[in-house]
Amino acid sequence: MLGRFRKMFRTTATRLTLVYTLLFGLLAIGVVFYISFNSGRILLQQYREVVDEEVSDIARFARRGGVRRLIPMIERRSRQPGANLYLVADGSGLIIAGNVRAIDSRLLSRDGWKLPPFPYLGYDEDEQERRAIARVFTLPGDLRLLVGRDVGDVQRFRGVVRRASAVSLLVMVLTGVLLWLFVGRRALRHIDSVSQSSERIIAGDLSERLPLSGSGDEFDRLSQSLNHLLARIEKLNVGVRTMSDSIAHDLRTPLTRLRNRAEAATAKGGTLDETVLDEIITDADGLIRTFDALLMISQVGSGARAVNLTPLQFSPIARDVHELFEPLAQERGIDLHLVVRAEASVRGNRELLAQALTNLIDNALKYGGGHPNPAITISLEQRANRVLLAVADNGAGIPQEDRERVMERFVRLDASRNKPGSGLGLSLVEAVVSLHNGTMHLEDNGPGLRVVLDFPSS
Repeated sequence: MLGRFRKMFRTTATRLTLVYTLLFGLLAIGVVFYISFNSGRILLQQYREVVDEEVSDIARFARRGGVRRLIPMIERRSRQPGANLYLVADGSGLIIAGNVRAIDSRLLSRDGWKLPPFPYLGYDEDEQERRAIARVFTLPGDLRLLVGRDVGDVQRFRGVVRRASAVSLLVMVLTGVLLWLFVGRRALRHIDSVSQSSERIIAGDLSERLPLSGSGDEFDRLSQSLNHLLARIEKLNVGVRTMSDSIAHDLRTPLTRLRNRAEAATAKGGTLDETVLDEIITDADGLIRTFDALLMISQVGSGARAVNLTPLQFSPIARDVHELFEPLAQERGIDLHLVVRAEASVRGNRELLAQALTNLIDNALKYGGGHPNPAITISLEQRANRVLLAVADNGAGIPQEDRERVMERFVRLDASRNKPGSGLGLSLVEAVVSLHNGTMHLEDNGPGLRVVLDFPSS
């Protein structure tokens, strides 16, 4: 249990809760004492003003009526409800009149205010010692007059404020402790689960995800962001492993062939056959194109390549690429059609979109044959706020179960193994489409294959 509490004290939420509780507690104590002190000071000032007025009134009466008339007046005033304190004493300190029964005689030795509050006894039944402030001055005949005010109300007010502050402080402390227990334990449980998941991730399990409580609070939002990051890292990591395996497998054959041809050319004793050199150059060019495609896929997919996306019309791009491939298609006896149903506008990069469309047409020219009247159709249309670019052929097509797999890097179906290519064309297209916040899917063209690129319109 002690270890559990130590662990809770180490959490940020617990420390913040305790700090805020302490700060608010000290602030509350300061406010209470400030109010108590100033309220008491204001009351005492009011009492002094009342006593000063009373003394002035009595002094005027004494000058007009003399001391003998003053004593009865003091007796009358001292018996009124809520009266001030009155005391008339002779030079020896003997009390002659007033509502004060006993007082320290030294207070009457000199005129002026008697502060701080001093004890006295009145004529009340409980005979409880009270405290008061008073002003003393000398009357004719060496008599001493004391006029004062009981400060019991001030003390009682301060007592009420202090008791209220103590109760409030106790409630605040209890609330802080309960809040600490609730927030600290909840935060500790969540942080413990996150730590356990993080340890599994650090150990190499990138499929692990940070837990969500379902409350939608800051912890959940942070966990969701980190989970998206982990999913992205996992995808990139799988792509790196797949690419490494594919490079080791698919590039071994062209590299071996290139080495064998170079070795055969060297074995001829310095006589170089131009045919062999052409084959070596062709193989080297194929390897360079493969690595260029891999580099572009990696840069586009990871965002390392700076790409400027601007609003542009898609139809000019489609027309330019169609014009580029039309002679090659005619040479192979393939009808290449372009159908523009809308002058669609997208936010994208002209170079990359043209590269993606070029790859799709190149694939259709390579693998879309087999029909008595081979044809390829490029279509561009707009539906609501989406732009659809499709390349369709009437060749053999791709089986349904292989359509997801062919978009992976270096994947080539058995039927296309004897044709030139690296298996990176569709991977590059998918990377470009993803960069433009679009989607790519393969459909049956009946017969043939239809590749649809779906982009948001600008």
